[in-house]
Amino acid sequence: MPSSLSLQQLKQAVTIREKIESLEKELSRIIGTGTPGVTKAPQKKRKLSAAARAKISARMKARWAKRKGKKLVSRVAKAKAKGRSPGAPLKARIVGTLKAAGKSGATVKDIAKKLGKSYANISVWSHTTGKAVKEIKKVEPGRFAWAS
Repeated sequence: MPSSLSLQQLKQAVTIREKIESLEKELSRIIGTGTPGVTKAPQKKRKLSAAARAKISARMKARWAKRKGKKLVSRVAKAKAKGRSPGAPLKARIVGTLKAAGKSGATVKDIAKKLGKSYANISVWSHTTGKAVKEIKKVEPGRFAWAS
């Protein structure tokens, strides 16, 4: 069909096509659908700071505790309520227990019982952090002693 069109007819067709395109643009501007074929640049994904994430986390935990009817208590507050110091003093308490046990040492189970900690907690501590303390020697499997 295009080969049978005259040059004048082709020019008319191009003119009509241009008018249609301009009318479509005007219609989309009026309706507010945006211009066809034009896309927005993607927006950058925003990242929250660590402090903001911590605040959100604390608020959500408080909300969940309130919903369950429980008072939210921090790890430090729990330790203070039980009359213990949280965190680092564990090393001093373990060292004190090992010194009191003498050369025969103490088992992980005995240390855990005396300190009111779980067996797993003391076992993991002795195999990780405890290895850095040169004076703590492994007497036999599961038994440690203080070598002064």
